[in-house]
Amino acid sequence: MAVLAYLLPDQVTTARLSAALRDQFLTVACDSWAQLFRTAERRPVSVAVVDPQTASGDEANSDALRRLRRTYTSLAIVAYVSSPPVTEFDLFEYGRLGLDALVVKDRSDSPRVLRATVERAEARGLLDPIRRALVNDNPTVRDAILMAVSRAQQRLSPESMARTMGITRAHLAAQLSAGRYPSPQQLIAWGRLVVAGRMLEDERRSANAVAAALEFPSGSAFRNACQRYLCATPAEIRVRGGAAYAVALFFKASGRSAPALEASCDAVTLSVA
Repeated sequence: MAVLAYLLPDQVTTARLSAALRDQFLTVACDSWAQLFRTAERRPVSVAVVDPQTASGDEANSDALRRLRRTYTSLAIVAYVSSPPVTEFDLFEYGRLGLDALVVKDRSDSPRVLRATVERAEARGLLDPIRRALVNDNPTVRDAILMAVSRAQQRLSPESMARTMGITRAHLAAQLSAGRYPSPQQLIAWGRLVVAGRMLEDERRSANAVAAALEFPSGSAFRNACQRYLCATPAEIRVRGGAAYAVALFFKASGRSAPALEASCDAVTLSVA
């Protein structure tokens, strides 16, 4: 399950966030910016939800948000505020700080809207292009590939993947083979390496940190998987484009053109729920 870290001083927003996302994310509460940074460093956090209007003042929060975006470029950052921005300049400022989406308490935080907003922020740049590239594939194949990526942090097995999809392992393997895709076991490995590639785009994350976050048995096991599937070391994967490099090789092995992934450090357009 994907990991979401949040820094919210309001118990109401905290409760709403946890209730809306409990089936899709492992949520981790942080009580300070320092703890949020430690969590992002030690765990495979894909989304951070913060209230930039709180804590130690606007300037300190602005600095922390800039540092969070600069340090963890692949992280989706969602602002969850108690009052809406007053002017277009405020929205511009939130976008300039690297926020991917904005949720306003009591206005756009119903469970459905909140969940959709966080999902869009997380998917930007990684899952969406892959999903579009699979639009003409068998739905079973498409769901399996997306699951391998979106649940890379879990200890997926071919059996648990098939069970979650409501089919047998044999049927899953047959559908993947018919589409010229890898076996379920290999697909799970590819999914983990795509997410590893995204994490390696954050230069602060070492190969050992990525291996630990994705629960590889060891740093050596992670490096061996990189060599086996991607023919590169973690450092080379980082230089060659991270997730984009891993996805390109995955689709190439299946005789397809790779989707264009948005670089995680590119500027984004603020999405307001």
